[in-house]
Amino acid sequence: MKPGAKPGLPSIRAERGTLRPDRGDMNLVELVAPDDMPQQPDWLTAAGEEVWMDDIGRVSANRLVSERDTTIFATYCNLQGANIMAWRNGEVPPIAALAEVRRLAELFGIASAKSRVVKLDKGGPGGNPFSKFRR
Repeated sequence: MKPGAKPGLPSIRAERGTLRPDRGDMNLVELVAPDDMPQQPDWLTAAGEEVWMDDIGRVSANRLVSERDTTIFATYCNLQGANIMAWRNGEVPPIAALAEVRRLAELFGIASAKSRVVKLDKGGPGGNPFSKFRR
């Protein structure tokens, strides 16, 4: 590939007004997904609807849930709603349910896995991770 700046997507270049068909910009293929947020299904429980209303804004901001994910996102909402109802009743929800809700929340980008990533030691003042192995 040639050095230098890479051409942008055709839609972005068209918005900027820099799209030039004579430079081969029309040979790029761009897949654009429609803005399709999931529709709330009718089988959600009352607690699940409460969780849906709280979390749909979080997942729509990152565009991590689409219409294809409606069933699994609704399952997450019902499961999280059941966990919340158990806590409100003074009971402890099953550990498997808590673990599954955590896993699904990470899948949807609600609970960030980045907060648990360990930062690597850069190996000294130079920032070279292999500098401590020099002789």
